[in-house]
Formats: sequence, structure tokens, C-alpha cells
Amino acid sequence: MSQTLSNIASLLFLAVAFTASTAGAQSSATDVPAALNFTMKTLDGEQVELSKYKGNVVMFVNVASKCGRTPQYKQLQALHKQYGSKGLSIVGVPCNQFGGQEPGTASEIAEFCQKNYGVEFDMLAKVDVKGESQSDLYAHLTGLDLKPAGKGDVKWNFEKIVLDRSGTPIARFGSKVKPDSKEVVSAIETALAGGSSDNGSSGHYSHKSSKSGRTYYLFKKEVPLKNSDKIQTIYYFAKDPNNKKGTPLASVPDDKVVSETKNGLLVLKKKK
Repeated sequence: MSQTLSNIASLLFLAVAFTASTAGAQSSATDVPAALNFTMKTLDGEQVELSKYKGNVVMFVNVASKCGRTPQYKQLQALHKQYGSKGLSIVGVPCNQFGGQEPGTASEIAEFCQKNYGVEFDMLAKVDVKGESQSDLYAHLTGLDLKPAGKGDVKWNFEKIVLDRSGTPIARFGSKVKPDSKEVVSAIETALAGGSSDNGSSGHYSHKSSKSGRTYYLFKKEVPLKNSDKIQTIYYFAKDPNNKKGTPLASVPDDKVVSETKNGLLVLKKKK
């Protein structure tokens, strides 16, 4: 009888331990943001959980070695040097779907990047970023309506998709937009400073003033002109992300750049 009770107690202990272990695993899985909940391979062929980047600002870039925009590797490496220690993780994703401009093997790609651009940031194994064989990562990322490039298939080499520290995708830039452009750097710096495209309000862009240290949130307001059927669009920054006087924006409009006044206030100016 005592042996039977002992066996039952052992089984109960194992059941409780298994339940706790399962619950812990499930809790851990739910802690991983959707955009980083993927397993891929590095250029060296090792399995890597993208959840390793959680807490960092991440920029995924589909890269190629024989493209007219391949020199963007230099700017990407410069960003890595400048911001890597502050929490930026640049992740290169080789792809051969655009003009067959990444035909090399993994070792050839690695040698090319090191020899020509001294690349030190992480590189994943070559994958497809569109079509039937599209990687799960890019199926997720390209299904999101991210400003300014929007949603849909990657159009060419060197598109850039930025995630904030929480793992939330906040911006997508086309291949023509250089890595060191004001738009990209602004998105990176804002995310590194703790700003996010959502900040508690879906699709909300924020920017931290370098002069005042205060974070402002971008809004748009459309005002009918008197005695006219035209509408004037006004962009403005507010201290409160819950500002009710306008519509929150997910990014800076393509034809605008963020500028600061002498007092540290933020305004949008037309690109030169």
C-alpha cells in the first residue's frame, strides 16, 4: 500500500513538473515578437533564432554582390560601426531574385563582403524574399503596411526594414533610399532612443529632440480653406501621443524631413 502511494506521489510530482515546464515554454514563446519568431541559417550554415535580436533595433536588408546598389554595403558597415554598440543590429539577407545579382555560394558572398567592404554585421544564408519559395520572415515583413514603402513584394536589392527594440516593424525603405539618408538614420536613432512607431498608439511615429531631449509625436491635420474647396494639410509634433487634434502618422512623408528649431522644437521641412 505504501509503495502504491509512493508511486502515485511520484507520478503527481512528474505531472506537476511537466505542466510547469510546458507553461514556461509557452510563456517564453509568447514573449518573442512575431517579427523575430523565426529560425534561419547564418551565412556559415548555423541555425539562428532571430529572437536573439530582441531588445535591439534591427534592420533587415536584402543584399546582393553584383548590383548597382552594392556600394550601400559601405554605408551599412558605417552604420554598424556607429550604432552597433548602442543596440543596432544590421542583418544582411542575400537574395538572387533580382537580376541574378547574388549568384555566389555562401563562402563567395562572405569573402566578397569582407574583402570589398569589411562587413562585420550579421549575414544570413541566401533565401528568396518573394514568390512561392519566399522565406517565412519576409512573408511576415512584406505583409505589413510600413511607411514609407508600404506593403507588398520586395521590389529590388537593398530594401531596408527597421524594427524597434520591442521587435515591432516600424519602417520600410526602398532600395534607392541609402542607408545613411536622413530618413533611415532618423528612424534608427528614434528607435534606439526608445521611440517607436506605435508608442501605445498603432502606427505612431515619434522623434526625440537632440536639443531638448523631449520626445514628440507626429500628427497630420487637414483644414478646409475658406471660400475654397481645397484642403490644406498641416503636419505638427505634439508632446502627447494621445493628442486628439489630428491623425497620428506612422512615418515622415517622403517629401519632408525632420528639422529642429533653436528651442529644440521639431518641425517638418520640405526636402531640398
